[in-house]
Amino acid sequence: MKCHLQIIITITTIALLVAKMPGGPVAWLVRSENFRNEGNTAIRDSFWVDCADLAALPPVFQKGYIMVYQRQEPGTILLLNTKGGIVWSYQSSTVGFKVVRFTKKHSLICITGSKEKEAGYGNAIIELSLKGDTLLHLTKGQKDFQQPIHHEILLNAKDQVVTLCRETKIVDLQSKGGLAKDTVYGDGILVLDRLGRKVWKWTIFDNLDPLSDDKIMEHKQDWMHANSIAIDKDGNYLISFYNNGQIWNVNAVNGQVNWKFGKNGDFEIPPYSLFDQAHAVHINKKGWLMFFDNGANKKISRSLAFELDKSSKKAKPMIHVWLPPALYTDRMGSSYLINDTSLLVCASRHKMVALTNLEGAFLWQLKTNRITSYRAEFIPREMLAPFIKDLVSHTTNN
Repeated sequence: MKCHLQIIITITTIALLVAKMPGGPVAWLVRSENFRNEGNTAIRDSFWVDCADLAALPPVFQKGYIMVYQRQEPGTILLLNTKGGIVWSYQSSTVGFKVVRFTKKHSLICITGSKEKEAGYGNAIIELSLKGDTLLHLTKGQKDFQQPIHHEILLNAKDQVVTLCRETKIVDLQSKGGLAKDTVYGDGILVLDRLGRKVWKWTIFDNLDPLSDDKIMEHKQDWMHANSIAIDKDGNYLISFYNNGQIWNVNAVNGQVNWKFGKNGDFEIPPYSLFDQAHAVHINKKGWLMFFDNGANKKISRSLAFELDKSSKKAKPMIHVWLPPALYTDRMGSSYLINDTSLLVCASRHKMVALTNLEGAFLWQLKTNRITSYRAEFIPREMLAPFIKDLVSHTTNN
């Protein structure tokens, strides 16, 4: 089914805000040329783009697409062009899409869940083709898929599913003011084959004692709050934890923690680059460790990337780009390097995605009135061709 879009173009003024931040002044584009998408009544979303000059954007970005998704039901996955036009969509009337990743197979791997689940938690794994076909569908209770999963999913080189799972442990917390048999909820990494059989599993409880946390009574319902996984250059897993402000490298074979990065970690980090929390950790195209720093303690968010020297255990900041204070995002969010000079940043709390340069100036901004996307992912045009030629919409009741 084709979705006919109405694009309304208005010319407005351009304004710049300049603020002094650690590391130098930052300029933010506030308003520019405006494109508004008021079509696609099936989805009933409105997207609009602020951009001074679309033709001046990096060519790779001009030709590419941005993926956002709705975590609450009715769930929606959308691919949009740089004018805010919807070029592909997939809907479910019964579940939300907690997290969605575009794969090297040109498919979408997703965690889904109903509104009864916590915001980032789901009970099903779905892989979709760009034709809207279901390539994989695993549900909790099937084979070794017995736990709630949350916040992250990806396919590894063996086409196996890698996700975060909820782990529990009964712990004597009397010394912390709790019970002799108290329950602590933590996280694990779960790897499943395409039949739902466990290939590998790692749990935080094998590597860290809850009694080492002086605030365990405050944190026991969600002790570390893992929120992203990536595969490092060495083939091991990177996992980010919100509550302790660290990123770990975990051996993908024996589960040993090779190093910890962040607060009280193994690397020396310049004071101005110390971060509070991390979301969307990954290795970018430069080989740098990159993530979105929510900045809950500073009440300001930013994009960070580091070059790590494993021998000297020193971290060199390579990207350090602030968001305006008004776009502070205490939860969720993402940042990805598009080319050598620009970033795609998602301020989830504000339903906003922006392309910025490495000084923090806004080059392009996408807003919506409903979608609170956990992240925003950029997909280059060549990754979708020849799959997307027309505007396509898919709806399912699954």
